[in-house]
Amino acid sequence: MQKQYRYILLAGLLVCLFLNGFAQEEKKLLHAGNQAYHGGKIMESASIYKKSLKEKPTYYKANFNLGDALYKTAEMIKSGKMPVPDKRMTADSAANLVFDQAAEQFEVVAKSVNNPDTIQKAWHNFGNAKLQQKNYEEAVRGYKKALRLNPKDEETRYNLAYAQRKLKEQQKNQNKNQDQKKDKQQQEKDKQKVNNPNDKDQQEAQPPAMSKEQAEQMLNALKNSEKKNQNLHEKKGEGQKRNPEKDW
Repeated sequence: MQKQYRYILLAGLLVCLFLNGFAQEEKKLLHAGNQAYHGGKIMESASIYKKSLKEKPTYYKANFNLGDALYKTAEMIKSGKMPVPDKRMTADSAANLVFDQAAEQFEVVAKSVNNPDTIQKAWHNFGNAKLQQKNYEEAVRGYKKALRLNPKDEETRYNLAYAQRKLKEQQKNQNKNQDQKKDKQQQEKDKQKVNNPNDKDQQEAQPPAMSKEQAEQMLNALKNSEKKNQNLHEKKGEGQKRNPEKDW
């Protein structure tokens, strides 16, 4: 009986060791990703971080580092240091897509961890990624969240002020473009009115359409009027003098 107990205990220890080794795999991958990142192999590091997340989807260190790797990749694409993955895209459009992916990773971290310092850094990086996309409204949102957690962070405060200024400029230009578009549309409408009278005016100028019955009644009335005029003419006689019509 005791021998059987020892076998069960040994089996339990082996299972624990196996699970422990399996659980550490995401950390090994994270370490390998960090080495690749610091060695300048940015794309490779991003792939390794993704593998780490496959091992443990809630391993938020891998999310954060993946965000860093994607952000760096986007910068390199935008600056021309890395070729555009899809030749049908411009460098800016490709970089914007990667910046968006980086922002997603930082937002996942900011909404999932409990450490205020990590949350603050994640929102700051989120703001940076959105700033690179010229999505100033979202950048402001990220910086504000970061600044609430660390009001003394001067870099975040500076970036927030810059993003707010660029947002006002963007909104001003959008309003100006909308006004210009409205003016152009109104000019086109006015031009059409000059060249083509309004349909409503045309309808008012035209006589109302008559039904078939109304037309027959009117025709009969004209015939009757014509007969009366003929009878009157016969009574007056052909030789009677009539006033001539005016010839303008």
